[in-house]
Amino acid sequence: MTAYAAFAGASVLAMATAAAAQAQPAPAPAAEAASETSLGEIVVTARRRSESLQQVPQVVNAVTSDTLDKLNIKRFDDVQAVVPGLTLASSNTGFQSGASLRGVTFDVVSGADPTVAMYMNDAPVETNFLFQSMFDIGQIEVLRGPQGTTRGVAAPSGAITLTTRKPNLSEIGGYGSVTVTDQHGRNVQGAISVPVIRDILGVRVAGLLDQDDFDGVNSIHSSIAPRQVTSAVRTSVSFEPNDAINANIVWQHLDKKLDSFTQVTGPGSARNPAIAPSDRVGVQDAPSNFRQHMDVVTAQLDSRIFGQHLSYVGSYSHMKLSSRAPQDLGDVIPGVEIFQTNNILREQTTHEIRLASDPAPGRFLDYTVGGFYQWYITESHVGQPGTFLPGAFGPPGTFDPTQFNARYQVPTTIEVPNSYQETSVFGNLTAHFGENTELSAGVRHIISITNDHTLLASAPGAIAVRLPAPIPCTLAGLSPSSYAGFCDAPVPGGVIQNLARRTTKRPTIYNISLSHRFSRDFLVYANHGTSFRRGVNQVGIFNAENDPALSSVIFLQPETSRSYEVGFKSTLLDGRARLNVALFRQTFDDLIFRTAPVPYLSTNGSSASVATTNITTNADAVIEGIDVDAAFQVTRNLNVSAALSYSDGRVDNAQVPCRDANFDGVADAGVPTVADFRAAGTALAFCRSTGSVSQNPLWNATVQAEYVRPVADQVDGFVRGLFSYYPKNNRQTPALAINPYSTLNLYAGVRSQDGAWELSVFARNAFDTDEITDQGVDPLRTGPVQAFFGAQTGASGYTRSAFTADREIGVSVRYAFGSR
Repeated sequence: MTAYAAFAGASVLAMATAAAAQAQPAPAPAAEAASETSLGEIVVTARRRSESLQQVPQVVNAVTSDTLDKLNIKRFDDVQAVVPGLTLASSNTGFQSGASLRGVTFDVVSGADPTVAMYMNDAPVETNFLFQSMFDIGQIEVLRGPQGTTRGVAAPSGAITLTTRKPNLSEIGGYGSVTVTDQHGRNVQGAISVPVIRDILGVRVAGLLDQDDFDGVNSIHSSIAPRQVTSAVRTSVSFEPNDAINANIVWQHLDKKLDSFTQVTGPGSARNPAIAPSDRVGVQDAPSNFRQHMDVVTAQLDSRIFGQHLSYVGSYSHMKLSSRAPQDLGDVIPGVEIFQTNNILREQTTHEIRLASDPAPGRFLDYTVGGFYQWYITESHVGQPGTFLPGAFGPPGTFDPTQFNARYQVPTTIEVPNSYQETSVFGNLTAHFGENTELSAGVRHIISITNDHTLLASAPGAIAVRLPAPIPCTLAGLSPSSYAGFCDAPVPGGVIQNLARRTTKRPTIYNISLSHRFSRDFLVYANHGTSFRRGVNQVGIFNAENDPALSSVIFLQPETSRSYEVGFKSTLLDGRARLNVALFRQTFDDLIFRTAPVPYLSTNGSSASVATTNITTNADAVIEGIDVDAAFQVTRNLNVSAALSYSDGRVDNAQVPCRDANFDGVADAGVPTVADFRAAGTALAFCRSTGSVSQNPLWNATVQAEYVRPVADQVDGFVRGLFSYYPKNNRQTPALAINPYSTLNLYAGVRSQDGAWELSVFARNAFDTDEITDQGVDPLRTGPVQAFFGAQTGASGYTRSAFTADREIGVSVRYAFGSR
């Protein structure tokens, strides 16, 4: 069944049920403070059990389903607007989705495991999948600091858990919502829950149809408009035969299509005009195309026997991605587009079983023990333009882009079949010293086995050559050419690099936490934890000469880290306010991160050239910061909340790949030549650095507010606001300092007091803030063409760039019935 068909069926069933059933009033969620004089309690599962947010001795940001609905958050990227310090990025390649937190920018292209682990219904899932799963959500929790001793996989910066809504076993219910915006955004989603066997077995079906203009960037050389379309269906089954056993199984299918352009900025060239960031355009002749198909199944089984809690969490996922990305982003070759293709197939399964004591009042010691297994295989096939030879753009000695002839091109392919297997055992003990003091210690021993394989190969091609005498090409052992007076000399293909590595690591990570409640409303805690990420095999570095400097960044060392955190959580004014503060410091040995673009000597076995790219490398680093969260129920009708996150992450005086034209230890803006690299005896320059390991500003803050008052019988009117502030940022690129800027989202509307329906209008970036948020260092060129033809192609006059999103105005309608 396709996602569209399943969703259509669910929608028809929901409307039929709504017509037959009378909507049942339901109490407002605990977090909805507008009708209360206190903030209410937020329940989280950060420690794999349900407990109040204010009683958890670590930093947890909970984004409830109520918050998602109030702020019309329909894209996973938008969660960062309510969680300071969190960066959620999805590129126009479609598969480079990633999360960054606590002072380290994570780049998916690095090939490393994420610094922030992703979970759906407690099972580890692909980051890219979570980015497309924003419908029928129960709650999102952002956990900061090293993770891995109590759930899933190790991650140094944090974890994000997404919980989907479960079926109601006793009552029919559901909802439907439609959002339409002036930026061609259309989001339709809904769900219906039906008890098949009352109080024992229930089914919930939810669906999503979402389309928009992605980032709104068009191309001045194409009539194709950017477009992103996502469709998904999710079926959940809950089974609870008695109070001691429950099971939840969820299947989700997703399809996504994305056509987009890369935004550029610069003075342009003789052919192309000057482009400002606010123009929001690119100059490619064709868009990037991306297609994704994914199926994920998660299972949760829980039983309680003799005061013990036995549980299982498992998952299976199958993902297929394909993309075609233009390489001439600066339109160096007018009228001709050269593409890189990428096809990825990934299959993954995870299993976790755990035995834990059920917490009980007065018990001195609680325990958890368990085991975890993860296996996945990834097959990547990358097709690159490779090398252009004489004859590729007209007869040798000329350069005419309109005569592009692929016969004189030598494409390059990169095959990356990798597999990973992880087995771990873990345990945790928590000692309760009275009702107010708790000491917890957890440990996980990991056995990870990685099989990395990278094969770089070139296809056969030809070079157009002129013979010294006018004789037939066949007499010279050559083939007839496409150009009069020339013959074609064959260029054989072959293997450029064939690298394979099997790595087995057995790290042990741990976490220790001590907390004390001085009163019911004031908690103080201290945490110490460690983390681990396996070393990676960097793809796409051409090193046919096996230069040791380049080899050191092809196979990277594992990363380890230690984190220290102290903080307090306080509830004030009889529950009307809260203030939570945490200070942290984290040190890394061999942090895996991506540098700014640097030059290196690229060798493919037949030629050498200088290439410029981001390099994944290891370096010691240190991160220090503070997280603040506050909220205040000002009156019965008005509530305000604010949050701030500061993180300073930097290299700890270590050697990193750099842009050093003179190889004298001083980084400068020049680009070395092949002769410079040969003279220096290395293919990559290193410099000592204390530079940032984050591209984000040192800090940012958000403020939310809502005012609600009755406007009619059983009807409330409301006004909401979400304000985000970003200070000056000079860590994005060495050549660009991003100015401080802020955005304000406004919402207004009416809703029923029982929460059955809501009608709202909204404006994202209401005051249309225009500010550049990213800009590249190097002029965009078509690498293979530039490498061969040099100055004949000229400079594009552009660099990559990004800009704040346009103001977006929309209308949203939501209706719910029964159990919702």
